[in-house]
Amino acid sequence: MKKYSVLENQEFKFREIKRKDYNLIKKWYKNSNEAESISNNSNKRISPRKWYKDYKKDSDLVIYIIEEKNIYCMPIGAVILRVIDENNVELGGYVIGESSAKKQGYGIKVMKLVQKIIFNKLGYKYSYLKVNSSNRPAVETYIKCGYKINSFIEKNNQDMYIMRAVNRTCT
Repeated sequence: MKKYSVLENQEFKFREIKRKDYNLIKKWYKNSNEAESISNNSNKRISPRKWYKDYKKDSDLVIYIIEEKNIYCMPIGAVILRVIDENNVELGGYVIGESSAKKQGYGIKVMKLVQKIIFNKLGYKYSYLKVNSSNRPAVETYIKCGYKINSFIEKNNQDMYIMRAVNRTCT
């Protein structure tokens, strides 16, 4: 995946993750009720150095820190993207993790910017994501941002939707 060090608009700056961000993201995902681990070995402790080294080796993965530029002027969340193939990218997750920034309408704004990055900047045709079917706020946010429920699976004894968005300029 082509990795941009910084992407921004008037409200947000997306910057690629740095090793020093590990503990911040870990805290956000730990406090998130829909959290999935940022490491594939969620039961094992992993050092930030090793985690970051492994991340940098994975050319199909990019993690952006979301910095809010107007009110908080600090990191408020993160977005994880993974390439599936030349036409498809998976939104591996996003979190508005900073407690003061939650329930401020950032979810939809961030997702709309993520869509612009996936479709306009990176040029993918489709974006996929998995979401717990009981997480109504997330499902509603994704629907508002153009995702549709594509299929239903069970993962780790959780009912999940696989949702898909289409780049309308490519179809």
